Amino acid sequence: MGSSHRIFNDAQRELLTAVLNRIISAEDQFPGAGDLGLVEFVENAVERNVRLRRLFLEGLAQIEMTSARREGKEFQELSDAEIDETLRQVQVEHPRFFEALLVQTYSGYYTNPKIFRLIGYTLPQVYESKPFDESLLEKQRQRAPFWRQV
Repeated sequence: MGSSHRIFNDAQRELLTAVLNRIISAEDQFPGAGDLGLVEFVENAVERNVRLRRLFLEGLAQIEMTSARREGKEFQELSDAEIDETLRQVQVEHPRFFEALLVQTYSGYYTNPKIFRLIGYTLPQVYESKPFDESLLEKQRQRAPFWRQV
């Protein structure tokens, strides 16, 4: 299933969890994206792609730097309004990272089995092929060839 290789250090994992929880916040019985454990989903995705890995490592650093520059605090210490403004600024200044972050967030969240259950979605049943009934070809076999031998 998941990889045993860790791309993000503990501080980056905590930051990413907080960011994911702000992108998709907990509501009613639905967990926030970070609380759902999507850090591992993102980590597995970036592990397989060197460019994506670099984009995420740099993007997470940009979130921390923007937070410190704007508010003089670490991201996890910000109020909801400050978090939103920090993420908006990162989105404007680093659109490739932010787009990749959103893609990974929504992909991981809405393909998670727990979310499937909560929204009442069930995977379609796997199609089972049945043995081919050769009697269906009988009419065609009775016809004269309609092609010309060369």
